[in-house]
Amino acid sequence: MLDQFMNRIILPCTRTLWILAASFAPFVLPVLADNTPPGVQLSTSHATPREVEDTTQKAIVRDYSAAWSALTEALVNNDTGALDSAFTGIAHDQFAARVRDQLKTGLSTQIIDRAHNLDAVFYSPEGSAMELRDTAQVEIQVMDGGKVIHSEQTTLHYVVLMTVAEDRWKVRVLQSVP
Repeated sequence: MLDQFMNRIILPCTRTLWILAASFAPFVLPVLADNTPPGVQLSTSHATPREVEDTTQKAIVRDYSAAWSALTEALVNNDTGALDSAFTGIAHDQFAARVRDQLKTGLSTQIIDRAHNLDAVFYSPEGSAMELRDTAQVEIQVMDGGKVIHSEQTTLHYVVLMTVAEDRWKVRVLQSVP
């Protein structure tokens, strides 16, 4: 649904409609306002079908926090290469498209990241994939040339799929949900 909204409504719109659409927080893709890693808390008590090891818990928290930092760098600096270290698959493609869209509109979006509460709901039997639910406390700021034109504090919800890639966990899916 978010993809349809972005492709059919937002992308073809004028700069004015971009500003209007940005006021609807669930449709705004995140960017952190600074390079401070967000506070990430992880609960694994609901993970099935297997238990999450302590080292995996630490790696998920570390790598999810790093993913948000990479996203910050990518969207603030309009650098799709910054996504490569923490994102793969559809998440990488969606955020790279977001960077390209920002370049076209001249607007940028910043999120002042307050906290992430992750709940692991699935941990694959072979230990290579984990599905998480994220409740993120954020302040969304829409910027035009460094000037804040809209600001809103909100709670966002995401479904996250992280998979093992190379020597770390990478975000494969980061989908906003109601």
